[in-house]
Amino acid sequence: MKSTLSLLLAWFICGTAFAQQAWYIDGYHGGIWGHYPDWNTRFMADQLAQHPDWNINIEIEPETWARAIQVDSSAFNDFRKFFDAGRIEYVNPSYAQAYLYNVSGESIIRQFQYGMQQLKTYFPKAEFTTYSSEEPCFTSALPQILTSFGFRYASLKNPNTCFGGYTRAHGGEKVYWTGPDGSAILTSPRYAGEALSNESTWQTIAWNNSPAYLESAKENGILHPVGMTLQDAGWKNGPFMGTKARYTTWRNYFEQVVNNDSATRWQVSQEDLLVNLVWGSQVTQRIAQQVRAAENKILQTERLVAMAVWNGSMQWPQAAFDAAWRTLLLAEHHDCWIVPYNGNPGDTWADKVRKWTAQTNHICDSLIAPGSDKQDKASITRIKNGYQLENDMYRITIDTVHGGVITGLFAKKLNKSFAMNGFNELRGNFYDKGGRHSSMESKVRTTRLANGLEMQGLIAGTPFTQTIRIAKGDPKIDFELRIDWKENTGIGQPMKSAYKWEMREKPFYNDSSNLLVVFPSTLKHVHVSKDAPFDVTESQLDNTFFNSWDSIKNNVILNWVDITDGQYGMALFSDHTTSYTHGSSFPLGLNIQYSGMGLWGRNYTIDGPTTVNYAIVPHKGNWEAGNIPAENNLWNDPLADYNSIFQLAGAPVQVSSMTWKDGHLIVRLYNPSTKPTRARLVFKKAIAGAELIELNGNTKAIMNNKDVVVDLPRFAIRTLSINPQ
Repeated sequence: MKSTLSLLLAWFICGTAFAQQAWYIDGYHGGIWGHYPDWNTRFMADQLAQHPDWNINIEIEPETWARAIQVDSSAFNDFRKFFDAGRIEYVNPSYAQAYLYNVSGESIIRQFQYGMQQLKTYFPKAEFTTYSSEEPCFTSALPQILTSFGFRYASLKNPNTCFGGYTRAHGGEKVYWTGPDGSAILTSPRYAGEALSNESTWQTIAWNNSPAYLESAKENGILHPVGMTLQDAGWKNGPFMGTKARYTTWRNYFEQVVNNDSATRWQVSQEDLLVNLVWGSQVTQRIAQQVRAAENKILQTERLVAMAVWNGSMQWPQAAFDAAWRTLLLAEHHDCWIVPYNGNPGDTWADKVRKWTAQTNHICDSLIAPGSDKQDKASITRIKNGYQLENDMYRITIDTVHGGVITGLFAKKLNKSFAMNGFNELRGNFYDKGGRHSSMESKVRTTRLANGLEMQGLIAGTPFTQTIRIAKGDPKIDFELRIDWKENTGIGQPMKSAYKWEMREKPFYNDSSNLLVVFPSTLKHVHVSKDAPFDVTESQLDNTFFNSWDSIKNNVILNWVDITDGQYGMALFSDHTTSYTHGSSFPLGLNIQYSGMGLWGRNYTIDGPTTVNYAIVPHKGNWEAGNIPAENNLWNDPLADYNSIFQLAGAPVQVSSMTWKDGHLIVRLYNPSTKPTRARLVFKKAIAGAELIELNGNTKAIMNNKDVVVDLPRFAIRTLSINPQ
């Protein structure tokens, strides 16, 4: 008995000693748009005063502090004293806590740029050192963006809010998170032993430094394990773990706790971000389309106005652009995408997105005149059972007897046929209407257009209109699909039982049953690639399908996805962020509609028509040989131009943005290639100077005034400040 007690005592002392080495990241997330009651600032300040060993990390929307000062300036001043004393670290200074992986790379830059700029007005001594988020707000290209803004550390943990996903478990105590361009940032990963919770579908075992978590850390040689929860602003817990944790800021953890520990490099792929939303649902689809359209418009407007300023016909309207970016950035808030129905009737997150993006578009339209579409005639010939659509690029055979599917797609310049029967078919599981249905079940009526063909048909009794357009010399085949839903109907995988948060299987995960538009091709044994913000991911997935929270796959299409057999390829463009389908026995497809149970038991319904634009680009070789990033750039922004200011040599380098600041033209370049390249800017008129600058404005190099040459590693961005005087 004595021996047993001795062993138990020894085990307790050992376990306690180990537990004392465990650290905890506590703090708050939210804000005036998400959740931040007026008493919250006073509460945090008082709790910090009452608990001198408590340190917190915050990701509070920057606009929150104007309200906080108005409500209780004394509380804000007390809170700021703790901030200046180093007991508070701002770990996500982005303007609206966006998920990041679902928006453009330029939007990500502006999220941080505008957020940090505004926060500096409230916290002049703020240093933005570590990036961390309570939600899975990550994307593979973050290392180069963060380091260029001056960040030194990051976290890939989100252990208490995994509803929308989580990162792949990897490695030990810390890693150098390495981006596609080679930039690296010291990072705390989700540890290899940091398992998903067995009791919820929104947590890992690190959310409360559970014994299982600490034991797994010990077994994996992690000397200073750290758990994390950024509490919702409005929770009245104070220190989340009570007295059972050693609270630290991320900055202190990296600089004082694990500063001497070794770290390995981890090349993070976009497929290491295991994220998912209710893709295909009408509400999510509309949000994604509205955000994409506003992103395209504001970047196009900036370029056009920048050229007008260069030519002396305008002054740079900074206030107008600030207002336009503000509403777009708010529309990218993660809550817009994951809880779109939350809010009062008429003022849900979805309603806000519609109003915010409309405001962005309105401001842009006031600065420039909308462009017009260029059209030319295509030859349209009536053939047996359909039509043949032809120009200098393609010969397309359309079967109007079977839903208007494409039965032949011959690319003339490639001398290659791409389509198999059923190409461009609509198909899905209508579980309220007897099961699986296809657009091929009925005939379509046709109308000839100047540059294409319009077809009207039925899918499960619901009318749809589809337009196919081709243009001379353009490799893109454009499609517009409109489905005129008359009622809400269940589409996808039906629920097997009553919804519970803890259920790992969720019907909206299974895209194979959603309404898809599919593209069975002649390409065999293909490799899949897809773009991400300032990145292209070479997919390692056997297929895109999963049905459980613990087996999420990144099946997200941001702008495009491409398949290639090595000799030929075919890209699919989407007008919004959503999911795509593909597998060894499943064709490339685009998620068009899901209707059914979503997150938190909410019924994601159909309440009106669905309109989606997409395009197909057959090409030679892989996505890079097919020049897919450039083609997609033209598809999103057909008015992209900068030739009135400079000529750019060094394809495939793109101009990501053009703006003005303090009398200088700011040009950002992006290399969407797996190979390093050199870009040369030849200006139409003499310039007084040029600098290579970081995203935080610091000068990186002085350029030659006559010949501005920039070296860009693979997938790198570089920012130039041009003095025209």
